Amino acid sequence: MKILITGATGFIGSALVKALLEKGHELVLLSRSRRPSVPNDPRVRAVFWNPDGEPNGVQEVDGADAVVNLAGEPMAAKRWTKGQKEKILSSRANATQIITRSIQNARKKPEVLINASAVGFYGPRGNEELTEESSAGVGFLADVCKAWEAHALRAGEFGVRVVRLRLGIVLARQGGALKMMVPPFRMFLGGWLASGNQWMSWIHLEDVVRLILFALENRGSEGAINATAPQPVTNKAFSMVLAQVIGRPCLAPVPAFVLKLMLGEMADLLLSSDRVIPRRARELGFSFRYPDIREALEQILCPSGGVARWT
Repeated sequence: MKILITGATGFIGSALVKALLEKGHELVLLSRSRRPSVPNDPRVRAVFWNPDGEPNGVQEVDGADAVVNLAGEPMAAKRWTKGQKEKILSSRANATQIITRSIQNARKKPEVLINASAVGFYGPRGNEELTEESSAGVGFLADVCKAWEAHALRAGEFGVRVVRLRLGIVLARQGGALKMMVPPFRMFLGGWLASGNQWMSWIHLEDVVRLILFALENRGSEGAINATAPQPVTNKAFSMVLAQVIGRPCLAPVPAFVLKLMLGEMADLLLSSDRVIPRRARELGFSFRYPDIREALEQILCPSGGVARWT
């Protein structure tokens, strides 16, 4: 397949590119950098794009068999000032608008668009068990996800199969949430956040990549799909397991007011409770390699089966 990818040099995109090349696909990588770091492979072509200045769309969509849209400003990159919140929204909305406009204008349209979204779609819901059938929530994250998905859905008007992949907290050594979580524990300062009762919907990076590959190949994959492990955990349970895996104590909570002083509104990422279940993925027959949080953290932090490490 010829697959066009946005966000290909990011955390998830880099792992996806590697997996797709192993399967023999041809890749076109759209990047905001004029000199992106991409694999030195004849099957890979990097193309510069500026989602804020592509009024006529992206020509490379024409002739692609599939599009995977992972573009977006990282949620936890900076404190959520008014400007940063606008950037988080616009970076997703603009990129997705350009992709759908490009699909509309393409003579040979892709068969499928896999568009990233997030479990923030559901908003903070306490202990409520959430599936793809659950309603949208309220708040900044929910508004971002609703706008993001609305732009992606337009591709369906042009006969394209659209998958909205609602990502949970992605865990891996390469970066993401764990890169920020592990250091405090290493310094004997780790603990659960606030009450610790808030649910965390997480997923191993390897399962994210496998789920994207599954959605590319399985024509029954359509609509919203929760990209979360089937066993969400509370923040306190997660923190306890993380501490045990790296051989450190987990003795006391970090008060909510401290998080809010440090992070401002971005503390909502850590304090929101989202108990999300991947019902649709399981109905389609997808099998998670890492459904259990202890097994996932041990694989990430102790890849050779020895003592946990972080470099």
